[in-house]
Amino acid sequence: MRMPERPRSEARGSEPDLGSAERTPAFIVPTVSDPMLLDGPAQPNHIVQFYDDDAFLCDSVAHFIAVGIEAGEPVCVVATAEHRAAFAIRLARRGLSVDHARASGQLVWLDARESLARFLVDGMPDWALFSGLFGHILEESRRRDPLACVRAYGEMVDVLWREGNKQGALRLEAMWNQLASSHSLSLLCAYVMGNFYRSGDAESFRDVCRAHSHVLPAESMPAGGVASDNQRREISELQQRARSLENEIEHRKELESALREALIREKEAREEAERSVRYNEMFAGMLGHDLRNPLSAITTGANYIARLNSSQKSAKAATRILSSAERMARMIDQLLDFTRIRVGGGLALAPTRFDVEELCCKVKDELEAANPDRSIVVEVEGSAVGEWDHDRLLQVFSNLLGNALHHGTEGAPVTIHCDGRDPTHVNLSIHNGGVVPPEILPVLFEPFRGNARYQRTRGLGLGLFISQQILAAHGGTLDVASDEARGTTFRISLPRETRPARRSPPLTPSVH
Repeated sequence: MRMPERPRSEARGSEPDLGSAERTPAFIVPTVSDPMLLDGPAQPNHIVQFYDDDAFLCDSVAHFIAVGIEAGEPVCVVATAEHRAAFAIRLARRGLSVDHARASGQLVWLDARESLARFLVDGMPDWALFSGLFGHILEESRRRDPLACVRAYGEMVDVLWREGNKQGALRLEAMWNQLASSHSLSLLCAYVMGNFYRSGDAESFRDVCRAHSHVLPAESMPAGGVASDNQRREISELQQRARSLENEIEHRKELESALREALIREKEAREEAERSVRYNEMFAGMLGHDLRNPLSAITTGANYIARLNSSQKSAKAATRILSSAERMARMIDQLLDFTRIRVGGGLALAPTRFDVEELCCKVKDELEAANPDRSIVVEVEGSAVGEWDHDRLLQVFSNLLGNALHHGTEGAPVTIHCDGRDPTHVNLSIHNGGVVPPEILPVLFEPFRGNARYQRTRGLGLGLFISQQILAAHGGTLDVASDEARGTTFRISLPRETRPARRSPPLTPSVH
């Protein structure tokens, strides 16, 4: 027996409690065990059909519509244009005409998006507009038989959910339930499972299920053996979890694939950059080598002019040429050392046994002669004898002491302290007043970065980098400490023995 219709005035009742979407509506008849909900006569209920494939949905809904038309029931369809076209084709195969059913007044055929536009206010369903529209449609559908139960299919909620308006979809579900409390309505809704593909969608999925009296799982539900709505709800939740897990796995695979591709591209770009840097450094090395011959000719000519009893003006010009030539020679030597370190297999060493104190004194005498207003103090504790490459260490101390004189506080001495009390190592420190700028200190030993700015007018900015690499080739270390209170101190630690012809490992070209 059909449920009697409530008075028309109740259809225009107050706006529904939004929490009603989370409870089984009170007007719904008790849960039935018949799994063929779509085949029986229309009765008051609110069914949700989940689906993965459009073809499955269209088959199910077309069958639901056809059963109603064939039984003479009033039918209302609110669907997208694509789905309505698919329903019409399937109904025609069954011998049913949509146009004929509409002309007779048995079938109401509405577009989902156009219908939504008629009752959405600021993106949310408005109860007055919704109940006015669909209350009237349901009343007109039952004009021929006031006790008839309207068989309706709607996918406006699915449209809202797909567009990200979950709150609007659940609000609309609550409004349908409120409208059905005053109208005899068998409503079928549909949601694509893709709406709930994330693990965080589980609670939203349960909200949708709670808004319906009956739940029909997606097409992957096992055939037969499902006797109750509770089982169908549980299967639907399992399907949602499976979809979210599959999506998570697929998403991770996509991320892993994208990461692998990015790493491959990064590796290729780095290799290309390193090849370019390597070629540039090789070119710089060859250029430096080839510049030695013309520079030697310039130096020879300048020396010849300087030895002549020429005018003071010519002698002054020759002195400037020699000074510039010496500076160019230092630059070329640094460039060649840099190339050897980066691409030539490292620096070759020729160790001999000597006292590093004598080497420090030699550098002291040369630099004090060139800087008569400055003094260098050499302090020694213990024995400073070891096996090292004499010329390379001379290069290191000339560079470090030259930097100390150039950047140290004017009038203050530069101090070399040599500690030879350790039987395995000789430890040295070179101290001067003044401070290295804090922003330069972290990159002071990097080529063309720290040293270039620190030295400004001295060489190519490679002196400290090369000095550190020479000491590394000996198995030693070079670091620096600098602050306003204590000044600047370069610290050297040298093992007393170095293997003959040892080479420092070539550096991997770095791209800045």
